[in-house]
Amino acid sequence: MKRAVCAVAWLALAVSVAGAQAPLTLGDAAAAVLRVHPTIAAAEAAVARAASGEREARSALLPSLQLDGSAVRFEEPMVIAPLHGFDPTHPPRFDNALYQGSASLSYVLFDGGARRARIGRADRLTVAAEAGAAGAAQALLAQLSQSYLRVLAARELVAAHRARLEAVASERGRAAQIFEQGRGARLVLLRAEAALSSAAADTVNATSQLASAERSLARLLALDPGALRGRPLASVRSDVPPPADRAAALAAARERNPDVQRARAQLQAAERTRQEARAAWLPRLQLAGRYVEYGSSKGAETGEWQGGLQVGYPLFTGGARVAAVDRAQAELAATRADLAGLELRLADAVDAALAAWEAAHARAAALTAVLAQAQEVARVEQLALRQGAGVQTDYLLAEAEVFRTRAALAEARYTEVGARVELARASGELSVPWLHENVEIGQ
Repeated sequence: MKRAVCAVAWLALAVSVAGAQAPLTLGDAAAAVLRVHPTIAAAEAAVARAASGEREARSALLPSLQLDGSAVRFEEPMVIAPLHGFDPTHPPRFDNALYQGSASLSYVLFDGGARRARIGRADRLTVAAEAGAAGAAQALLAQLSQSYLRVLAARELVAAHRARLEAVASERGRAAQIFEQGRGARLVLLRAEAALSSAAADTVNATSQLASAERSLARLLALDPGALRGRPLASVRSDVPPPADRAAALAAARERNPDVQRARAQLQAAERTRQEARAAWLPRLQLAGRYVEYGSSKGAETGEWQGGLQVGYPLFTGGARVAAVDRAQAELAATRADLAGLELRLADAVDAALAAWEAAHARAAALTAVLAQAQEVARVEQLALRQGAGVQTDYLLAEAEVFRTRAALAEARYTEVGARVELARASGELSVPWLHENVEIGQ
């Protein structure tokens, strides 16, 4: 028991020394996690990849210019340039080594809308990637906020345990003094020592949970596991209630939620994929031009230009076009179903956040009154006990009730803030500025 009390006292001293550090605010932590967490780097890379794909798709709107060259050695002499006629007085020249260079220019005039569909799909996929990055950032801010709140709650729990430990230790000292003077029964001392041992064990357990919560928050911020041990955190309190109209809250969430926006953009991309697949049933019209230079090992060189209009239409593809359209239809149906399922889950999330906030808000209001009453009861019981008119068991029970109420009140308050944060995430509002504006951050 003495070791447990000493360990708690040492921890209190360490915390008081660390208290000289500047408090870490939730806003500062939120800004830091967006800078250092790998989730954000992965999301930004996904956006860059999608933007590159869009630029690649849009390049099809410009003509294509290509340079080619070749050098060929024939076993038998070969005509060095195409024959466009035959003049016996000027026979064609032959050589074993032939060289050829060309510049080709082409432009697709019509492809059934496939090019436009590819560009539209790439654009929608870029929008989806940007929405996904926003969703990843909001999910990370929500995770950071919950971790921050867990540390605050754990610290208040430890403080409540310490207060209980001090009160019970004082009672144990009083019982020991009375017993040593022969004015009290040993049972009173044993009861006080048992309560002290229980309080010390609970304090050590709460301290261990606090250390785990601090390490988890430190890992989110890419800090050493013990960097937040004892460092003060600024208190938080949500002063902005959620919307009273559930239907309005859900409508706002469906409009602004980044996950829903991403799913809608993916649905639009799937529609463009179907358009591209259907375009394969239409002919392709292409404008082409070419300049070719011919030469040989003897240095004879000649050049000519070519130009024309090309039309192509595949008569038989082995069912590839039908399969492409079917695949696009299936992808579109799956994406539409995913969006519907996501909207259902979003409605559940909004309901859960609203219900959690209402319950926590009511519980915090009730526990505030209960705590004042419990503290008064404990004070009266302690005073009566010191004057010899009280019962030790009643006092110990009163102190335990004060501890339980303090712990429950802290949990309710931080649950209320956490529910408000989750509602902001579901509504697509969660950001570092939102935390500054809607969550009171103080020293």
